[in-house]
This record gives sequence, structure tokens and C-alpha cells, in this order.
Amino acid sequence: MGYRSDVAYTIRFKNKEHRIRFMATAVLGSEIKLDEFALVNDETILFKYDDIKWYDEYDYVKAHVQLLEDAKAQGCGWEFCRVGEESGDVEQDGDDGIDDNGNNMGNAEELSICQSISVYSHHEQYPIGEQL
Repeated sequence: MGYRSDVAYTIRFKNKEHRIRFMATAVLGSEIKLDEFALVNDETILFKYDDIKWYDEYDYVKAHVQLLEDAKAQGCGWEFCRVGEESGDVEQDGDDGIDDNGNNMGNAEELSICQSISVYSHHEQYPIGEQL
């Protein structure tokens, strides 16, 4: 059976074109598929998976961690949250990101996923794969 978690993260890009370029190349050769993401707005995507075995040694998890690392390296804003089965087992991290002019992009209202992890149940309605 194994230990299970609910996991969600958002990535906020500098603009729509940045999102499209990044995601088109980020999933090449990866276990990640574009239809696993929801489009929050033109600049922001959401990944949400309920009841997943989120183990660091799993290739699928490594691919998502690498995607977040690549997004961070490009100055994207992001937020990550994992809520485990046990009470108090919550992992949360994030950063606002930097725009092309070196300015802090600020915290968008949709980047509060740990407090409202269940709000993002619209994943099937707005898959990012249809946007590319």
C-alpha cells in the first residue's frame, strides 16, 4: 500500500510565451505529460495529484522536482505543497519569482495551495495540453 500524500504545485511564468516555451521543452523525454497540468491563467499552471505515493526515489517524483528546479532557475514564481496521511505532515515551499527586469513578481492570489489544496479540483476542465 504505502504512504500516500496529496500534492499540488503552481508555477507562474513571466508571460504566456514563456509558459508555452518552457512546458514544450520541459516534458520532452520526461515521465510528465502536459495533460497533467491545469491552466490557472495565461502565466500560471497547476499540478495537483491526490492520494499519490510521493517518494523521492520514484522517477515520476524526480521528474516533477526537476521541473520545479528548472522553473526556479528561470526566475518563475512557484509554490509547492504536500499533505501526507499523518496529522501535521505538511511540506510547503515557494518563491515569488523575478521578471525580466529583475523585479519581484509578487505573490498571486492563486498561489495559496496549501491552505486550499482541495479548491483546485478543476484540473480536468482546463488541461494545459490543449493550449499547446
